[in-house]
Amino acid sequence: MIAGSHAVLWLRLDRPGNDACRFAEAEGGFLIDGSATDAAWNVTRYRVRARDDGSTRRARIGANSRIFIARAPDGSWTLNGTAVPAVAGALDIDLGFTPATNTLALRRLRLAVGDEARLLAAWFDPEDARLKPLRQSYRRSGTDSYSYASETGFSARLKVDAQHIVREYEGLWRAQA
Repeated sequence: MIAGSHAVLWLRLDRPGNDACRFAEAEGGFLIDGSATDAAWNVTRYRVRARDDGSTRRARIGANSRIFIARAPDGSWTLNGTAVPAVAGALDIDLGFTPATNTLALRRLRLAVGDEARLLAAWFDPEDARLKPLRQSYRRSGTDSYSYASETGFSARLKVDAQHIVREYEGLWRAQA
């Protein structure tokens, strides 16, 4: 469990932008609450609620929670009330515009150094506002580092803190001290 509340401010490394986020204990699990800002100063608000094991319960994205994503206990997912069977069985949401949601999988997996896990994530693609299946893998390469890869061919090293919150996402994000 993430003890207490932790705030993070990430700066984009590949283009202008930032993401201010708070992780906190909430409702028998935890809450991720943040705002990502792009180069044109467009702000995307997001809120993710997860169970104690890190599995996603629901996510809200945009002003007035314009986009609502939910994961039912049976593993089914909906996007604004419409079933998305392609991501059935996924435990994790991956919001494609923030490093915050990588923390969910890292905490849930609890990998030992040298271990690797493959998973299916429900990826919210910000380009078309759709929920899509995305096969991912995480390999714990050190006490504070992971190798991440997705089926798209993308890969990166992640550095984390003691709470498994991403501090550095190679080439894309870096948390401020």
